[in-house]
Amino acid sequence: MTVSGSRRRPLALRLSLTAAIAVTVAGSSVAFASPAVSAPLPVRAAAAPAFTAGLCEGTEYTPSEQMLDIAGVRLEHYNDGNIVPLYGTTDRGTSTAVDAPVCGVRDVDGIAKSEWMYCTDFDLDPCAGVDENGLPVDKHNDEMGPTVPSSGNPDLSADDLAVISWLLQNPAKLDGSVSGNGSEDARSARQTLVWCVSDYDNPLMADFKGLCDRNLGADERARIVEIMNVTQTLDLARKTPATGTLKAGETAVFTLNTNMYRKPISVQSSAGTELTVCGDNGKATLSGNQLTVDGRGDAPTAVDLCLTAANSGDYSVTASVIPDSVENLHWNTAGAECQIFASFDTVRPASMNASASVGYAAVPTTTPATTTPATTTPATTTPATTTPATTTPATPVVPIVPIVPIVPIVPIIPIVPVVPVVPGVPVPSQPVATPATPAPATPKPATGPRPVAIDGGAAEQNSGRNVAVAVTGLALVGMAAAGAVALRRKRS
Repeated sequence: MTVSGSRRRPLALRLSLTAAIAVTVAGSSVAFASPAVSAPLPVRAAAAPAFTAGLCEGTEYTPSEQMLDIAGVRLEHYNDGNIVPLYGTTDRGTSTAVDAPVCGVRDVDGIAKSEWMYCTDFDLDPCAGVDENGLPVDKHNDEMGPTVPSSGNPDLSADDLAVISWLLQNPAKLDGSVSGNGSEDARSARQTLVWCVSDYDNPLMADFKGLCDRNLGADERARIVEIMNVTQTLDLARKTPATGTLKAGETAVFTLNTNMYRKPISVQSSAGTELTVCGDNGKATLSGNQLTVDGRGDAPTAVDLCLTAANSGDYSVTASVIPDSVENLHWNTAGAECQIFASFDTVRPASMNASASVGYAAVPTTTPATTTPATTTPATTTPATTTPATTTPATPVVPIVPIVPIVPIVPIIPIVPVVPVVPGVPVPSQPVATPATPAPATPKPATGPRPVAIDGGAAEQNSGRNVAVAVTGLALVGMAAAGAVALRRKRS
């Protein structure tokens, strides 16, 4: 980049900025935080009272009161429609010397907006400090005039402007870091990439050319210029089904066509649905609701998005993106010896939007009764298996009989009278007596407890009475026997 001698700062000050860039490129990787945009606004009709300015996005320390106090001369500059520098990106500087980028505040539609301003001249003074009275001063503590809007940096080509504009509107890689506004590391990465464009040929950047070539070489810069010069397109249409509705649980396919490459596109679907990238879409990545498509040139790339809904109703998919434009940059400077800042405006212009929808059939509220004929299943006849019956002898039921004392049974022998046989006199026939069963040799004595009578009373033992009868019977038998002997003797 060629810079006029009147705008070059002393070598000692340029060397100090060289040290600053060494700190800038040493940061770690962080997530990108989306910046905001707007167009420069005219001077406000009504003056604002003194106020304390808000912090810029991702500020990681607490600036002093003087830095944030907008009063006096600084309030006049603000009410004149100018941006008022507040503080630097880190707390390593002093009130009069700040690290780039610089946070500044300006009026946008009656609202004070704080935004980061990026340096586009590596070796010029930011002119963004304040003294103990809150007055704007440069690095030498010289009082400064307002930081006024500028038409841009006259030392930059149209391609340079296009690349810087893209860098301030999109995340970009710087080795292990991702550029953005959301943190000190992200801002340091973005500022270094801007210097890779604005000061690539600056002798003070010689030690950093390798860094620039790795991350923002000629091919990458050409790709970005193509993006900024094409007619940007964004279109969304339903692909499957082309017409009609779907059943709950089925998948609808939408096709997004765009040539806005490597730029996050916000993609949203209706509540209760799941949206994914599907089909052969190796160049598209969906992270949360941010879709990024890789490519280059003017020709758009088609990306299929699949939507699934579990319930009936109408569901839609929308895509929106803020188109990249050099006009989205806000330029300002405080004078010939001061930095020309480029800032990404805080009010977004009209975004590009596209949408498409699909319907899922409603579930019938009343389900008609369906009469299903009864299905008669033939009974399965299992052949009876004849198992021979096992006859188990019935266990005789023995009635419980009260235990009666066993009394010796003495057989009663009938007494047959002996009639003498008289010759010639017919003897009447007599019945023949059956021999009696001999009595047991030894009567079994009674055992067990005293039996109980059936009526519940105590049973009486009757063995004495039975013995008397038996003795009497034996006496009679004896007498009969003696008679028989006497008759025999008499006959003889």
